Amino acid sequence: MTDDCIVFDVAGEHAHFRKPHTTSPAMTFGLPPRTTVAGMVAAILGLPRDSYYDSFGRESSRIAISLESPIRRLSMAVNILNTEGSDGKTKGATPGKFFRSHRQQNVFEYLCDPAYRLYVSLDNEGLMDRLESKLSAGKSAYALSLGLSEHLAWYDYVGRFEIESREGKASVRSALPGESLTIIPDSGAEYVSERMPAFMRSDGDGRIADGSQNVTYDRSGEPIAVRDEPYSIVGGDTVVFS
Repeated sequence: MTDDCIVFDVAGEHAHFRKPHTTSPAMTFGLPPRTTVAGMVAAILGLPRDSYYDSFGRESSRIAISLESPIRRLSMAVNILNTEGSDGKTKGATPGKFFRSHRQQNVFEYLCDPAYRLYVSLDNEGLMDRLESKLSAGKSAYALSLGLSEHLAWYDYVGRFEIESREGKASVRSALPGESLTIIPDSGAEYVSERMPAFMRSDGDGRIADGSQNVTYDRSGEPIAVRDEPYSIVGGDTVVFS
């Protein structure tokens, strides 16, 4: 594994990281899943679809996610327009023309004013150097979004730091991956544990899920104290990678 890590903050007005087992209402995870972070990095780098999963595999990458603002959720009814295989296609539409195709109203749960700090470490040094170059220049190959394409995001580059591995008692800034955690309970904390997609792999012309993980965090964004866990120091932040 590489010994350095790129850190950057992402934020937006709204986010929706859909829980795959929900339909209506479509509910959201409080944090971007690991697979979403991989997609965000791929968007910044301009990597082709379904081409980058090996670079974000279990043995070739380390990712940590920190919640930087309290979780606020909002449910809203949304009119969905079918743009595939119908007369209501947006492609080639003229301004002022009404769409008369079928619409469906769904309820979506959104996150309001979300903000996260992402820690990304890849074995592929070429991708790490390209990511550092893009972030430091304030550039992105594709528009960055938080889950859905309409939830545009902005980012701030923090830096590239060495990873110091440690173990024991600590106050961890990032979310905690794993199931058997030695959390020191805090009566004022609001712990949330969610099972999220974690890995993908290519399958012919598409992709399939290749594993999930439990992720625990405090919905207020406060650090979580642990008694006996492996952790890392990155740029002065205490995080746990997955």
